[in-house]
Amino acid sequence: MLAKLIVGVAVVASFQAGADEAATKVTGDELRTLVTGAKVVHVNKSGSVRHWTNEPDGGLVASTTNAKYGSAMARTTSSPGKWSINSDGKFCLDIDWTREAEKWCAFIVKAADGGYYISSVKPGNKIEFSR
Repeated sequence: MLAKLIVGVAVVASFQAGADEAATKVTGDELRTLVTGAKVVHVNKSGSVRHWTNEPDGGLVASTTNAKYGSAMARTTSSPGKWSINSDGKFCLDIDWTREAEKWCAFIVKAADGGYYISSVKPGNKIEFSR
């Protein structure tokens, strides 16, 4: 029984490693070109759909469906923020939402299917950049 459990864990771990290995970190000029001026769509862990444009000066105004705090009558809200690429080559986001601030930095990775993700290829980490 223990041997089957160990084999099962090893299979899951190797599958996850394979999924992550299929992605490539977007860095340098490629990252800057991808994100500067891009229209961005991301669904956060609360299920809020967020939209913003990464302005060339580092500014943005983000809107969200506000699934975490919204009501049926007043769900959508918007807030100012900033984006940047830090010295480690991570995409950084800082938004002053009304109820709580959002501030994070993470690598952007490109999956084998051409999609972009925050840190690793998982459905909840998908982020879209378009022109």
